[in-house]
Amino acid sequence: MSEHKCPSTSFTEVSESKLALTRRNFLTGVALAAGAVGLGSVSEKAEAATKRYKVCSTKDVRVRGGAIFRVKVASGNIMVMITQPKAGVFRAFNPACTHQGIQVSALEGGNLVCNFGHGAQFDPTTGAVRRGPAQLPLASYKLTKSGTTLYINA
Repeated sequence: MSEHKCPSTSFTEVSESKLALTRRNFLTGVALAAGAVGLGSVSEKAEAATKRYKVCSTKDVRVRGGAIFRVKVASGNIMVMITQPKAGVFRAFNPACTHQGIQVSALEGGNLVCNFGHGAQFDPTTGAVRRGPAQLPLASYKLTKSGTTLYINA
């Protein structure tokens, strides 16, 4: 990951009388320190939430096809379905059917199909429901490609 550097800050000289410790100055300092700590933990959580994980090679997913991969992430393992609806276009989804959580099992007739459940069908490009009983789209992951390697942010 890239190294984060703080921006440089310019300072102006302050006379000693303005630096005197008053109750107001003390409380202002405490508030600023508390804010900095809070903002630091927020940025750490945001950075952890956007960690990039390697899924597979572009060669592992056929055009107009899909494959499911087990990806090791910080919290354990997750299943990730990668589709390639047309040459060079890749999408990443959680393969759990949004109806009952059963894993989507096939790509048939241009649809991702949950054969072991109630036959729900999803669009392989968007994850949108094409046929119920599922009513919600498949959850998607942000996918990036670097050379011939596919990554997700999770």
